[in-house]
Amino acid sequence: MNLYLTKPGRLKRKDNTLQFIIFETAENQFVTDDETPIDEDAATVAKRNLPVEVIDAVYLFNEVRLNTKLLNFMAQKRIPVHLFNYWGHHTGTFMPHAAQYSGDLVVEQVLAFKDTDRRMTICRAITESKLHNQLSVLQYYGRRKKGLNQLINAVKGIKAAALSAETPEQLMGFEGLAGRKYYSAWHVWLSQVREDFTRQYRPPNNPVNALISFFNSLLYTACVSELYRTALYPGISYIHAPQSRRFSLALDLVEPFKPLMVDRLIFRLFSRGDISGKDFQVHGNGTLLTDAGRQKVLKAWDEQLRTTVSYPALKRSVSYRQLLRLDCYKLIKHLLEGREYKPYRISY
Repeated sequence: MNLYLTKPGRLKRKDNTLQFIIFETAENQFVTDDETPIDEDAATVAKRNLPVEVIDAVYLFNEVRLNTKLLNFMAQKRIPVHLFNYWGHHTGTFMPHAAQYSGDLVVEQVLAFKDTDRRMTICRAITESKLHNQLSVLQYYGRRKKGLNQLINAVKGIKAAALSAETPEQLMGFEGLAGRKYYSAWHVWLSQVREDFTRQYRPPNNPVNALISFFNSLLYTACVSELYRTALYPGISYIHAPQSRRFSLALDLVEPFKPLMVDRLIFRLFSRGDISGKDFQVHGNGTLLTDAGRQKVLKAWDEQLRTTVSYPALKRSVSYRQLLRLDCYKLIKHLLEGREYKPYRISY
């Protein structure tokens, strides 16, 4: 399980487990860097003991105080700690030393990046799977709503044209074009979206964009946690240029999962009334979740990670979290054994 801390407080090691000391603040208050530090003696309102043995990763969404004793303990237990800022954007990760790095695999990752043909094989597989999954979503709603055939055919055409791309940058161009078509259909089944809806990143300008950004950050960090448990080196990527301050391979691997794990979850939350406009607040020129809204979507996200789906290749069901790790293993087998690399695809 993941541990999500949305209240300000102190996370500490207590004996051989964890304890979270919760600080009292005003409703929906997010403690920012430029505010007066909290007087812990006056602010402590509750203490919670947490079973460290069942925690896979820790997510910090407010001011949480840590010390080196705690971080050493997390490293010993191999538990990543993901940090998020006021807007819900992932800003960094404390990652314990990986125990499974393979020299042979890292060499193959580099060789595949340097070889144009090998790199493009991986990039095409990721892009084709993402466009396939976007088409799956469009076709699902196309069977229930009218007026999507033209958009579906347009995305199919872009998917076919993407085969002619000769560089990762060209592939990303086709992906962006398909994305604009894809998002333009959302108003057909999602009443919260206007017909002229466009994807806006920082800051998100409405509740839907705010949720997309927040869930994309959660998906990225979930993939980072799964990469940590494989022998892949997370700093060598193929579509996205390798970056010094992000685990750029995770940026690649999550692309096919966005329609599956982010978009469909957003549709369910709004269509079932699990979340509404009251769960968001306007701040400056952007929109962000309230504390209550963030807790709702984190609960829904964690439930989704644990939800299982049929996986024919293994002849059993696996969780969404395991799907991410299985795609990591697919890439490993492609790099080391030359097997076809085919990221997860939604069945039509």
